[in-house]
Amino acid sequence: MIDAAGRRAAARMQRAAAWVAVLAVALAAVGAAAWTAQRPRFDIRRIVVLGDAQHVSEQALRQAIAGRLAGNYFTIGLADAQRVFETVPWVARASIRRVWPDRLVVTLTEHRPIGVWSDGRLLSDAGILFEANPAEAEATAAESGRPALVEFSGPARIAAEAAMRLREFEPELARCGLAVAAIEISDRAGWSVQARNGPRLVLGRDEPAGALRERLAAVASVYPTLVARIGAPPLRIDARYPNGLAVASPPS
Repeated sequence: MIDAAGRRAAARMQRAAAWVAVLAVALAAVGAAAWTAQRPRFDIRRIVVLGDAQHVSEQALRQAIAGRLAGNYFTIGLADAQRVFETVPWVARASIRRVWPDRLVVTLTEHRPIGVWSDGRLLSDAGILFEANPAEAEATAAESGRPALVEFSGPARIAAEAAMRLREFEPELARCGLAVAAIEISDRAGWSVQARNGPRLVLGRDEPAGALRERLAAVASVYPTLVARIGAPPLRIDARYPNGLAVASPPS
């Protein structure tokens, strides 16, 4: 006759045996899944590029990332792949998803250049400096009817603010019939704007905050009168004075 202790021991052995069986089945399933996941049919064979990509073709993208992506449909790390795609020239953001059984679909957002920095990099409308061909950017702007790229000069750390300032400066100069050709920022954060076919505007530092916009608005309000009095666009307008402007006239 089996006592209570024996019955409990037998029950524990049965439970242990059941867990061993379950574990064996699970390990077999994991092994089978791992084996299946490594089959060549799941290698990434095609990358589909979506989005409004003017400068990045599917072929160019594949060439740029060749040998830099690791894994197949199951094992590729999407975050790592995203970082690889975002190192490609012109690519601002990349969104990636898998498509069964061997494709990646990449939706690209390209940088939209607004200018060329003094070190040769392009400046995007988001204030990001990136490396690409400026001539290609100029050609694209001309084809689409967008304004020519602005030339920027100054410390790279101020690139984001430069993009923001351009958006402030453009409407004020447009009031005078002018466009921004170049923006220069000194090491001490003094701002100057070169108008296209127009004067150089010296605006100084943005102290107090909002001073740059006020000085440029003051120039815009009197610019037609200045041109009428001088008989031609001035060469230089210094707006740093609290009660007026210093104007350099063209040689007669």
